[in-house]
Amino acid sequence: MKTSTATGPAVRDEVRVLLDELSDHWNRADARGYARLFTPDAAYVQFNGVVLDGRVQIEDMHDLMFRTMLYGTRLLCDTIESVRRVDENTVVVVSTGAALFPWQREITAKRLSRQTMVLVREEGRWLIASFQNSRVKPFPTSGPLFQVASKAVRFRVDRALRARQAR
Repeated sequence: MKTSTATGPAVRDEVRVLLDELSDHWNRADARGYARLFTPDAAYVQFNGVVLDGRVQIEDMHDLMFRTMLYGTRLLCDTIESVRRVDENTVVVVSTGAALFPWQREITAKRLSRQTMVLVREEGRWLIASFQNSRVKPFPTSGPLFQVASKAVRFRVDRALRARQAR
């Protein structure tokens, strides 16, 4: 599959509109409106790894969450990191944002998530066909904790490999 990053400002603006609609429905706790921004067979992977299969499950889960654990939250679709064209009617979008509780004023490192979305153009508008949401938790690549963790992993791997060879 050939992928190009040349989407142009018009597509990026259309993506921004879609993300703003997503936020608007979330902020009004409108699970039905939120779900209608997805294709009927959309795949939705939540930040905790739970998979929702299709628009109905997306609506049902968000209806529950808006009444419970996400009650009163507002969604900030902060930054569009990239928009890559797959073909004329398909783009891959990477963005960052967060769901904030009423007492939170800004996105903190602990709340920041990154979303990867596959958008398809149907009947002149973009819909989300696939959505992957992951918390941003940078993995340390230096410092004392990294060194200790690296040695522990190496020790366990080497021990397992020796045990395998001894069989």
